[in-house]
Amino acid sequence: MSFEDIDQVMELAHQLGYPNSSSEIKNRFELIHDHPDYALFVAKTSRVVGFIQINLEPVTLLISTRADVAALVVDEQQCGQGIGKRLLKQAEEWAHEKSIPLVRIRSNVKREDTRRFYLREGYELSKIANFFTKKI
Repeated sequence: MSFEDIDQVMELAHQLGYPNSSSEIKNRFELIHDHPDYALFVAKTSRVVGFIQINLEPVTLLISTRADVAALVVDEQQCGQGIGKRLLKQAEEWAHEKSIPLVRIRSNVKREDTRRFYLREGYELSKIANFFTKKI
């Protein structure tokens, strides 16, 4: 992914329900684009039609090091063409190259098609949980 992709990535984020401005995404991209614990990959035709972000998650007392797919978005008009599958494989290869044995993905329970996609790609539903946030 490059700075030139940011406006198109922003449009895809809107489709997923994450309305961010171009400047917000640019600021976040500046923080992570050269960081070895983050990877961002895009799928392009004449424009960006999908992207994935995968992060190295540090070891905790309860869970060993793992990779976390923070976002996987494919343009609504391009779904079903294998773009998500190719992006996911690229992220898995990144994790494998870093000797990370586990990839974790969280997805909103409302996204039934997404759940079926991950199951088809060999992922197992390991838990259903609540996700809490608090602005401070």
